Amino acid sequence: METTTPERSATLLPWRRQQFPLDWRAQFGRAAPLHLEIGFGDGRYTAARAATCPEEDFVGLEISMASLQRALRRIRQAELPNVRLIKLGAEFAVRHLFAPQALATITVNFPDPWPKERHQRNRLLNRRFFRLAASRLAVGGAVLLATDHPDYLAFARAEATVTGLYLSREAEPTPEVLKTKYALKWQAQGKPLFYHIFTLLHPPLETFEPLERSETMPQALLSGTLPDTLTIDKLVIPYGGGYVILHEALQSLSDPQRLLVRVTVDEPDLQQQLLVEVRRRVPGELIVKLSPFGDPVVTEAAHGAVHAVTEWLLTLSTELRVVSRAYRGS
Repeated sequence: METTTPERSATLLPWRRQQFPLDWRAQFGRAAPLHLEIGFGDGRYTAARAATCPEEDFVGLEISMASLQRALRRIRQAELPNVRLIKLGAEFAVRHLFAPQALATITVNFPDPWPKERHQRNRLLNRRFFRLAASRLAVGGAVLLATDHPDYLAFARAEATVTGLYLSREAEPTPEVLKTKYALKWQAQGKPLFYHIFTLLHPPLETFEPLERSETMPQALLSGTLPDTLTIDKLVIPYGGGYVILHEALQSLSDPQRLLVRVTVDEPDLQQQLLVEVRRRVPGELIVKLSPFGDPVVTEAAHGAVHAVTEWLLTLSTELRVVSRAYRGS
């Protein structure tokens, strides 16, 4: 195992500041087998695996802030340098944070079964996700599923079979699985646990390219001044493979030539709430730019937020003119 100096040693990884896919060798400071867990809960499984396999690296995903905080405490108290935790959803993370064949395993312990038939489309382990996972797993790698829900297991097996990419088999749950919060709960109730391994036979034809990031923040320069009264109606425009939605504009009480526009950027696998700032740069000139507030992921559609606000401003006054545009698609 070859080691290097890690770029960052913090357990909580600021993924928004990274280029896609992430350089995991730089994150951990070494080249080692890489494992992903989706929905790590309180982190006890993550911690147990990392402690058992110190020569391997582990990344955990979770969308619950409370769970993230509990897991962070657990990982830090155990002083496990081979774990990184990320607050992010599964599909976006798998597609954008990991290169092809980067992962040895993807673990999904006790996912939400979405038992009602009309909700089954929300289940994580559907055929699209199995194809996406296959694009990031090394051949011979596996998706590991633990569940107490027989219908979910049957659903996952059927969806994996449709892809033609996996060999599935039943196995005994590992000791780390049996000590998780839900496993202990179901065992206490006498409910059966199911553990299934979906081994990747060959990669898919689909490549699932990640979003392209921008190194620079988009902006535009306008000559003129803002009118005293501003009105904005909800506006939706297509841009960069997604949609940009303008919601509302808030004008500064101390400076009428400064405002913030709330924008939603909706792209495949990613939706962001952004702020676009408009302010006086010099007398008679306005700058329109993406605010760094919230650490936005600067994609092509995020550039479209600046474009949409610029075009809206031009409708407010015939005195406003574009001096320059510095964003994609301009």
